[in-house]
Amino acid sequence: MIAIISLLALVIAIYIGFKRGINTGLVSITGAYILGFFVLEMNEKLGKEIPLSDPTGKFTTLVSGWPNSLFFILLGVTLLFGIAKVNGTLVLIARKSARLAGGNKKLIPIIFFILATVIAAIGPGNIAVCALLLPIAMSVAHEEKIGALLMAGMVIAGSNAGGLSPLAPTGIIGVTLSEKIGLANVGMRIFYNMVIAQVIIAAVIYIVLGGLKLSSRSEGTKSAVEAFDGRQKATIFVILLVVVAVIVFKAHLGLVGFAGATILLLIRAADEKEAILSVPWSTLLLVCGVGVLVNVVSLAGGITTLTDALSSFMNARTAAPIMTIIGGLMSAVSSASGVVMPTLIPTVPGLIEKLGAQVTPTALVSAIILGAHVVTNSPLSTLGALAMASAGDEVDRGKLFRELLVLGFGGILFGALIVFLGIVR
Repeated sequence: MIAIISLLALVIAIYIGFKRGINTGLVSITGAYILGFFVLEMNEKLGKEIPLSDPTGKFTTLVSGWPNSLFFILLGVTLLFGIAKVNGTLVLIARKSARLAGGNKKLIPIIFFILATVIAAIGPGNIAVCALLLPIAMSVAHEEKIGALLMAGMVIAGSNAGGLSPLAPTGIIGVTLSEKIGLANVGMRIFYNMVIAQVIIAAVIYIVLGGLKLSSRSEGTKSAVEAFDGRQKATIFVILLVVVAVIVFKAHLGLVGFAGATILLLIRAADEKEAILSVPWSTLLLVCGVGVLVNVVSLAGGITTLTDALSSFMNARTAAPIMTIIGGLMSAVSSASGVVMPTLIPTVPGLIEKLGAQVTPTALVSAIILGAHVVTNSPLSTLGALAMASAGDEVDRGKLFRELLVLGFGGILFGALIVFLGIVR
């Protein structure tokens, strides 16, 4: 009964956050506070061991659900790339890259897909990249007479492909949650799975939405692109140093991110207040706040109960596709990284135990993450909403809304098919 109540508390927190427009992280922390003491009291009465580090222990146990390490890493990374956004470095990189089509209009959506993948992979993540690239992409689409839905779909697919990099916020969350269930060194595998899946999705979008029918001759952009200034060149150099430090020298991503941000602020590469304000604080609060409630759900046995319920209608062949669909439906009304991944990934060990070794933990984790992201084209999701907001006045927003909705929910079924065919392993 406690386990079921805890799961209901998580569902209620998600519902309130979605329905009332309140950050689900805040609602989750409050729910954890209300429910947590009851759960801990019941566990004590049942004789279950509770991790305590002070005489009273209960506050410490509840607060321990806040993922300090994850928060530190995300803050360092988002601050560094916030500086790059504030001083115009990322926007200028995008504008210059759009010129790489060399007069061939067919290449422009593909270039934006690659650009979104690369920029998201080196650190900013999918939401930041879409916020950055979608206004540019939609402007280019209008100028070059390319369909708005095609450009939006390619940018969103690319940002999701790169967003699961071990250097990007969502990728970091995936790695952290995987390590908590005993999966070490799976970050790159999950990243490869997402890139492969999103390349397939982008190819289908490109073909179905008329990419092949575009003229091979570009209309040509109307405005010149300025050169990088000294601050922007310094920003690019520092970001490259951070990437090298993490990949080659295995430096701590959070620490080296803070170091890079500090260096850039010392040389006045951006205004400090603007850079700090550019950090997606609401996202950090969402991810970490839900972690507090999920910790209480785990203590209450809710994760075990959820695992038992899921495994009752799965077999080794259908487990991953079903998790993709569940992840997609949940993500349609909540956050992929803040709600879906922290809720479903902890169920993987229990599912593996019940379904047997025919299903690999990495495949299930990848299926959950893919499902949580294929629906993001929907205008009910952040990335789809950004696409709507970035569309110019010439675009029929009602039609674009319906098209994005179909693309988002159709993506759930297509993602499940990709998983079912064994492309994601």
